[in-house]
Amino acid sequence: MSLSLAVRRILCVIGCALWASTAAAQTQDDLFDDTRLQDVHLRINERDWETLRANFQDDAHYPADMVWNGITVRNVALRQRGFGSRTASKPNLRVDMNRYVSNQRFVGLAALNLDNVYSDASMLRDPIAMKIFARLGVPAPRQAHVRLFVNDVYSGVYVIVEPVDRTFVSRVYGEAEGELESGGYLFEYRWIDEYDFSYMGPSLAAYVGIFRAQTRDTDSLTGLYAPIEELIRTINDTPSDRFATEVGRLLDLPQLARFLGTQNCMAELDGFAGYYGANNFSLYRFRDGRPAVVIPWDADNALYSPDMPLGYRLSTSVLARRMMEVPVLRQTYVAAATECAQLLRQPAATDARGWLEREIDRLSGKIAASVQADRFALYNYNAFVVEVTRLVAFARLRPGYLLCQAADFTATGGFGRNCPIPPSPTPTPGIATIDAGQ
Repeated sequence: MSLSLAVRRILCVIGCALWASTAAAQTQDDLFDDTRLQDVHLRINERDWETLRANFQDDAHYPADMVWNGITVRNVALRQRGFGSRTASKPNLRVDMNRYVSNQRFVGLAALNLDNVYSDASMLRDPIAMKIFARLGVPAPRQAHVRLFVNDVYSGVYVIVEPVDRTFVSRVYGEAEGELESGGYLFEYRWIDEYDFSYMGPSLAAYVGIFRAQTRDTDSLTGLYAPIEELIRTINDTPSDRFATEVGRLLDLPQLARFLGTQNCMAELDGFAGYYGANNFSLYRFRDGRPAVVIPWDADNALYSPDMPLGYRLSTSVLARRMMEVPVLRQTYVAAATECAQLLRQPAATDARGWLEREIDRLSGKIAASVQADRFALYNYNAFVVEVTRLVAFARLRPGYLLCQAADFTATGGFGRNCPIPPSPTPTPGIATIDAGQ
């Protein structure tokens, strides 16, 4: 039987200094080191765990202890997270360090996500996509695969994900930006319906629903959302000859063009100009008034198809379409996609395969046995093998196709009209297909 919450809090106050000194021996870089498959243990009352699993649509929190690499963090708060990714069999989890214990941190983190990778049988797309963003100079949350154990029972392969929160902001943009009272403004875009950055009128309530404040959330509605209303209005109403200047004072358009070029290089279906409108990003507004920037999130639909056009769905977004009408932003977009394609096909000194194919091989090889042993897996092992094989085909075909499209853009001003479409990859598994009994 677990200790009462009050007793657990008292014990944490007594022992926090000891745990903090132990944690100081490890760093966030160690936690997100994806060169090894790490183990994370959760200790939770069995009844609480069963309730969390059964009531998977609830956001109720449950006290637990977390153990990683010899570090124990007491009295963290567990809850289910996500929208369509919640399940009873393999919970999608958020771990809050400071809900029950004020200012408690774990290697400097206030929270982390344990992603069940609901929509990707390969379990590779999101971690690889975020690594590509980071390598191309677009700040992105760090990720790594782990084996999760709950009360010493192996509960499957998860991806540990750095939340985009105040701690992320401090790491990427500086401590001053992450200050509680005086830092910048972070908004998570929440998909409600297909949205294309059209102006929704002067009422701030329209913007509250889709831009959820993650910092400074006690500020006034006007302080939080009037700048967003101004941004959307400016995007829609500014004449073409002043678009880059007027919108550019509110939004870092070169950064967004680079973001979009990198995202398209990775053939992300559900991104900034996705198949159901804008999705999967955060907007960050700096405390000193610098133009806001966009931060990527949740790329489970990346690496989708090697023949996704260079200009995929850009015309469906008011913002993306107007950006592409500005020559310098269009060139920035194509340059980012080109640089990304060159990274994907970059060989190593001793391996002629491109970077992306080597990365797929490395990561899939690291987790394959653990995926096969995962009795809570949302896909069977055969599906994992098939999807990994598809990703290898993507890695081989996408860079050449994309570079052809970029070259055609340079020559004709179009988006890859003269490029042959690569053949559709046939999923021929490269590792033994073993049905894991799902």
